[in-house]
Amino acid sequence: MIEFFQSFWEYILKIGENHNVDPRLFAILYVLSIPPYLGSMAWVVRNYRKKKSISLPFASTLFFFIMPSLYVLFFGRNVAWWVYVIVVVLVLQGAYTVRKKVKTKTKNL
Repeated sequence: MIEFFQSFWEYILKIGENHNVDPRLFAILYVLSIPPYLGSMAWVVRNYRKKKSISLPFASTLFFFIMPSLYVLFFGRNVAWWVYVIVVVLVLQGAYTVRKKVKTKTKNL
């Protein structure tokens, strides 16, 4: 079983080299984007309660939601066209999800 994971990890690293993307950095970006995402979401709710604009906090929330994908988009090379489609779908899905969460959290206010 350990051999399977080692060979799988080597395969992931090779794909990363072929596309100029470090899988470790992608994972780090993914994990590190979670706290600012949650903080931005709280910022949206706070601004909504205070009847202030939620545009900037909403954009911040969306940015942190898609940050790891943006890394692949901007620094990846020789990336298949369908990866770009997936990133666009993630952006749209992220905007929808963030909007839905904001509506849910602010509904009871």
